[in-house]
This record gives sequence, C-alpha cells and structure tokens, in this order.
Amino acid sequence: MSRIFVLSLVVGMVLFVWPSNTTAQELAFPQVERWKLAQEETVYNPNNLFDVIDGAADLFLEYDFVDLHIGRYTKDELEIKVELYNHGSAVDAFGIYSQERFADYHFIDLGVQAYLEKGALNFLAGVYYVKISTIQEGSDAQDAMMLIAKAVEKHLKQGKVWPVMLAAFPAEKKKAYSEQYVAKNFLGYSPLNRAFVAGYDDGSPFKAFAIKFATPEEAHKAMASFVKALPKNAVRKETGRKQKIQDPNNGQVEVVLKGSYMYGVVGPEAGRSHDTFLDEFGKKLLSLK
Repeated sequence: MSRIFVLSLVVGMVLFVWPSNTTAQELAFPQVERWKLAQEETVYNPNNLFDVIDGAADLFLEYDFVDLHIGRYTKDELEIKVELYNHGSAVDAFGIYSQERFADYHFIDLGVQAYLEKGALNFLAGVYYVKISTIQEGSDAQDAMMLIAKAVEKHLKQGKVWPVMLAAFPAEKKKAYSEQYVAKNFLGYSPLNRAFVAGYDDGSPFKAFAIKFATPEEAHKAMASFVKALPKNAVRKETGRKQKIQDPNNGQVEVVLKGSYMYGVVGPEAGRSHDTFLDEFGKKLLSLK
C-alpha cells in the first residue's frame, strides 16, 4: 500500500452536488443506486493540475494530460473517492498507468487492466486512468470500491485494447506486468522519446525497448542525436545497423535501426549475446500494422 500513489488529501475543496434534473449523460461519473454522488465543481486541466497533485503533476503532463474530474460516492459511513484522469490517447493513459503500477500488486479483471490493494483500486480504460480510493477499512469498503469501479468502467464506454506496439515484444522470458511506455527522456536522453519498454530475465535481467518514428530518416536523426548526447567516456562499437554502447549511466545498451524503428536491449549481462532476441524483436516490429 505504501507504494500506491493515492490522492486523498486535498485541502479546501468545495463539493458541488448535481441537481436532480441533471442527466447521467451530463455527469463525468455514473449514478449508482443507493449511493449519493458529489462531483467537484472544479475540473482540473494542465494549467491548474498542480493545485491538486503538486508533486506528481509534471509526470502526468508528460503523458498528454487533458483534464481531471473528481467525485465522491457516499452511503452510510462509507465514502469512495474517484479520480478520472483523461489523457490525449490510449497510449498516454497506458503510459501514466504503467508508471504507477508494480508487478506485485493484486491484479483484477477490470478495464484494460486493474489492480486492487487495501484502500485503492486503479484501472486503465482507453484514454482514461481511473484512481479509486477510500480511507475506510474492511471488506465492505473494498467491495464498495469494486462496485463503483465497475459502474465507472461501464459509464466510460472504452475498449479493452492494449497499445499495438506491445504485441511486438517477444513473450518468452518476459516479466509479467513489466510493460511500460516512457513518454520522454528514455534512459535519461532527450532524443529518446515515446519508448515502449518491457523487462526480461533469461538468467540475468535486462530490458527491451522500441521507439517508432514517422520515417526512417527521423529514426536515423534520433540515433545521431542520441550518440552525440552520450557521455564522453561512453564506449561505442558500430556494426551495420547495430550499435553496442557501454554507457556509464545505464550499463550496456544495444541499439538497432530498422525501417522507422529504433529498438534494443538495456543492461544485459556482459558477454551474453542477444542477437537472436533482437532478430525476433525486429521481425515482430516490422510485421505490425
């Protein structure tokens, strides 16, 4: 629970209770039978997101954040808080969700993916990242979060589709729940943006990554900028389309250019070949539609 980023402490918020003549379609949240819904009048956007999540706003903005609606459901002694983050695309919503997810969470069948922990239920649904929380403890509170989550998922009417690029990552030896989307500065380098990443373990851990550019020329330009940005003490060996780099900041990095794709592995054990893995990865990327 300590690693769940639950946005529950908001000072000075004024709740607006929607009038009875407001239809469900006009609400950001669904009405739930026997629950009272209060929706905040303030809708947070990129200009005022810092007012509600000051410490995390910069990260959310990297993922094309559009707006945030906050609502609360109450019944008897229970209160369930729902934060509805709308991002510019399903890829960006997946990206921010992936930044706050850990592999050892208790995953459940909801939306594209969801996890339920004590006092928190977060899920991905299309362009939305939904965070549900409660300060109440016990099974009634946990069940209430699930009830509200299912109602919200149905109300959003989003599909259950993963970003297409993830299908290219080889399944063998891939770590469960390790996929991520890094919007900016992958490996700490500004030329490397919009990177899909997954963790692997073939006896020693490493990460695979892939970035798609608009054209092969853009991919070559990004590679040149990446090489230029490397520390002076980095050791680089180029063989055809492949670069093997000993980066003092990230360890061994192997990068391949093929078509509009830049892909590779990060942090593999020294001396272990990943040519077979990279060949398969490249073929899968080029077969994507």
